[in-house]
Amino acid sequence: MVRLISMKMMICIDLGGTNLRVALGSSEGRIFSRIMERIDKSSGSKGIIRQILRMIHSLEKTSDRIECVNVAAAGPLNLKDGSIVNSPHFKFKNIPIVKPLEDALGVPVHFVNDCVAGVIGEKEFGAGRRCSNIVYVTLSSGIGAGVFVDNHLLMGKDGNAHEVGHITIDHSGMLTCGCGCKGHWEAYCGGDAAANFIKLQLESKPRKDVEASQLYRISGGNLNMLSSRDLFESAKNGDRLALGIVRNMGRLNAIGFANIVNAYDPELITVGGAIAISNPNLVLGPVKRLIRQYSINRVPRIMLTRLGEDSVLYGSLKLSHYLER
Repeated sequence: MVRLISMKMMICIDLGGTNLRVALGSSEGRIFSRIMERIDKSSGSKGIIRQILRMIHSLEKTSDRIECVNVAAAGPLNLKDGSIVNSPHFKFKNIPIVKPLEDALGVPVHFVNDCVAGVIGEKEFGAGRRCSNIVYVTLSSGIGAGVFVDNHLLMGKDGNAHEVGHITIDHSGMLTCGCGCKGHWEAYCGGDAAANFIKLQLESKPRKDVEASQLYRISGGNLNMLSSRDLFESAKNGDRLALGIVRNMGRLNAIGFANIVNAYDPELITVGGAIAISNPNLVLGPVKRLIRQYSINRVPRIMLTRLGEDSVLYGSLKLSHYLER
């Protein structure tokens, strides 16, 4: 207990597209406490900073023991000015992160894409500890990745070397991504876009079949209200139309994963995010069955992360180690 009281701590922040996680931990890989809330998107970018600071203070009343704050956020990012820019998850297009937190807390703030932290977590604490080439993929509100190639952590000029959710998988562009572009992987398989993909898939189905489906009953006839959870729960319950949509989504995911394999040639891909973690068989099953149809490179081992929803938080504990190299 004495050692814990005197130990220098770090604050780790996982700022996704839907949820905000804040944890108190140490660089040895220990998380002592954590809190999670849905992101308050009603008060603009300053509201998000206020929410983060309130959550930090609920875990650590003063900043005396805080050595640094490590923020891992869903991108795109601008590392030069420490902000989130043009996010498909927020209506406001610029969210300053680093300066407001440094001004409020008086400690260094490190800032990376959430999946960069995720792949660090996998390499340091997860299944990738003995791997030189590893990709961490999240399937959640959006789709993203973090990448090590030959033990080199990819970052890019702005910190966005791994925005795989914005790879084009449909040249016809039938669906528009939250970023404004057409045909992106995230527009078809990301959680925020679930209702659009479900509606697109049901357009070609007979009206009587649609109205007899569990999806229609859940939505009360308003398909715009459907979520990815509704889709996968209906599929698990054997709804025929839901199962067909999940199969089609699985093929698109297989194409997305094949693009990752072709681009980065990893020996391991670990998969996290709420959609994958909650539905491993329905999500990863089709990927593993179909990926060889689209990949020119040798297909690596693909597995659900062993770190659950904490890959990003664990990676954040080691963030300064990689950024200082």
